[in-house]
Amino acid sequence: MDISRRQAITGAAGVAVGAAGAVVAGRVKDRLDENTPLPFYGSPSSAVRPDRSRPSTERTEIVWSGPGGPGAARRVALTFDDGPHPDWTPRVLKALEQADAVATFFCLGRNVRDHGDLHRESVGRHELANHTFEHPDLARFAYDRCREEIDRTSELMDRTYGSAPTLFRPPYGHVGGAGILAAAEAGLTTVLWSAQAREDLVAGHPDGIVDDIAGQVTAGSIVLAHDTGSADRLVTIDRLPGVIERLRAAGYELVTVSALLTG
Repeated sequence: MDISRRQAITGAAGVAVGAAGAVVAGRVKDRLDENTPLPFYGSPSSAVRPDRSRPSTERTEIVWSGPGGPGAARRVALTFDDGPHPDWTPRVLKALEQADAVATFFCLGRNVRDHGDLHRESVGRHELANHTFEHPDLARFAYDRCREEIDRTSELMDRTYGSAPTLFRPPYGHVGGAGILAAAEAGLTTVLWSAQAREDLVAGHPDGIVDDIAGQVTAGSIVLAHDTGSADRLVTIDRLPGVIERLRAAGYELVTVSALLTG
């Protein structure tokens, strides 16, 4: 089927070529032929407002790590995603307290709603950040859904903890243009990671998680872990004191992500 250039620009082609390129309830279907034009405005990949109005911000920042390289301060940020959860988060907080260490928690709004009190004592010590409300893959959703997930979580965290988060981590590390725009307009810095707890690599020797994490870390690293989820993630939680001890022995200071980024 021949498609005019104007159709492609307006997004009509996304419908004209059939189901492969259809937008259904704000979602682009999983599989698209590489030659199928996406809607120019309003798709998950578009970082332009659906109504083509001017964004409410001029710029944003996406980070994988803090300052690194020769001469950089040996600072590292531990981060924990998906909590708070009553069976996991207290174990993480206890290990951090015993080690006099801080971390950044990327919280799910639904868990803050159900278990927000778990972080009452974290305010002013650890950093609490936004990880969406329901943990959807924002790379599949258009602007309005992305903004709803982000705003709903920030508003709840503000009410619960007395301050709104300044950092955002997209679930699965997936970012589309719409998610980037939504986070930027919400005034949030998008934070990914440069090292992570790879429990699957140490399934036969769980104590190896300490060596694996330490081997990935360099000055400025942001380390991904989780304070809820599948049982294998407890490999890291159970050995968190050892991870902290190893990093400090290597001369690293543990700081929050915001402290890491501000140097």
